[in-house]
Amino acid sequence: MADKTREFPIYAPMSGQVVSLAEVPDKTFSEKTMGDGVAIIPNEGQMFSPVNGYVAAVAEPKHAIGFQTDSGLNIMVHVGLEAHDITRETTVVHVKEGQRVQAGDLVAEYNLEAFKEKDINPITPVVLINEKDENTEIKPNVGQVTAGAGEIFKVVEIVPVEEVEEKPPEEAAAPAEAEEEQPEEATEGRFDFLYKLLYFDSSEFFSDSKNIIKLGVVFILVVIILAVLFVLLGIYLNAGE
Repeated sequence: MADKTREFPIYAPMSGQVVSLAEVPDKTFSEKTMGDGVAIIPNEGQMFSPVNGYVAAVAEPKHAIGFQTDSGLNIMVHVGLEAHDITRETTVVHVKEGQRVQAGDLVAEYNLEAFKEKDINPITPVVLINEKDENTEIKPNVGQVTAGAGEIFKVVEIVPVEEVEEKPPEEAAAPAEAEEEQPEEATEGRFDFLYKLLYFDSSEFFSDSKNIIKLGVVFILVVIILAVLFVLLGIYLNAGE
């Protein structure tokens, strides 16, 4: 009996011309170091979610946003090449990490005019992150595309017949909405794979007020410990006299 396949559509995050990754003038993408996918030459600055799932990570310079699909695929959208300074200053992001999104939801707005003024290439790779499973491949769909609607590629997964037959009926019939009912906290820690890929700055640590509070608590504890040590040292010296 022949193996079966499952297909997962990835929708266009931006409107424009879909081209092969080989056309991206950056070896990291053209040689598929991060993974396979396609690139979009955008004609509009709005970015929409390419999948049903979660926002996995938002890079501090706002030039890249990662997503995780309900089926567990990891997708990264990287806007422009060497565009960190421009995106940090001009981009408006409408989502946060761990947020639930549907394909076609507006997630960010980029100023392509600012790209043009600075002579920055706006080409946008959309990559299936390091999917090393030999049973997984993509089917690209090049040409003009409309954001949030047209497919840019399908992820095709070959499923051995044995696996299909051995799968418990209750698992196979699990409703899709069960994934949606997960509390937002359940998504924490599942997106660590993207943080290094999205070039986070150390300054991001200090942008989180919770981290600053933690540092303050540690500082106060250190001061208290030092004060106690000085008091004990004073008592010891006085006792010696």
